[in-house]
Amino acid sequence: MRTADIADGEIRLGQFLKLAGLVASGSDAKQPLAAGLVTVNDEVETRRGRRLRPGDVVVCGSEAVQVATTGQTGALFELGDPGPMRDRLVASVLRGEKTATTSLEVFYTIGGMRLPRPGDRSTLVGSAGQALGLVEVTDTAMLRVGDVGDDVARAEGEGFRDAAAWRRAHELYWSGFVGEIRSRLGDESWVLDDDTPVVVEWFRLVDAGGDAPGPGPGPGIPASSSRLDAFSSAQ
Repeated sequence: MRTADIADGEIRLGQFLKLAGLVASGSDAKQPLAAGLVTVNDEVETRRGRRLRPGDVVVCGSEAVQVATTGQTGALFELGDPGPMRDRLVASVLRGEKTATTSLEVFYTIGGMRLPRPGDRSTLVGSAGQALGLVEVTDTAMLRVGDVGDDVARAEGEGFRDAAAWRRAHELYWSGFVGEIRSRLGDESWVLDDDTPVVVEWFRLVDAGGDAPGPGPGPGIPASSSRLDAFSSAQ
């Protein structure tokens, strides 16, 4: 039986199924769970939000994976949507141009995830889920959308000339999740505006491995990071 490492003391089942390679994405976990094809410690489990801890054994179909932890490389660092968008962003990281990423704080809240901390390490993955390197968080900040500065915009390595360009692109992307955020929070008054908190992660590439994807055309599409996938797979 193989193991899959998690970065912290617990992880939700839907997230672990993807981390362990048992499903292709967090949303793909719905079908085997609903069909009763997933067990946790020999008991059928249908909840994507079930919390797992080191030592738990998850079986999906015919494959068993045990939850383990190293405190270093269990998490996935996923940028943008798989395809040309992610390929371009990953290539920017591998070239040393992209050294920061931003996520809405509400994604962590709904996903039941702790905020990133300096020293956290995670595996940079490509569109096919392949490991392309190891990144380490060097600093973090919680800012209002309206307080994100030019320094953050440029550190994103996506061609933003200033914070105004960063904001236009990110608000366009994040606005697509407003309806689901309101539903998950049970708060129809939630809005994306100047006061919305965002989490900024500065990171460094510790090690590069595999083939870097091509850069792809056009700047200005924001990264969702692994936090967005956690949000989409949480119950």
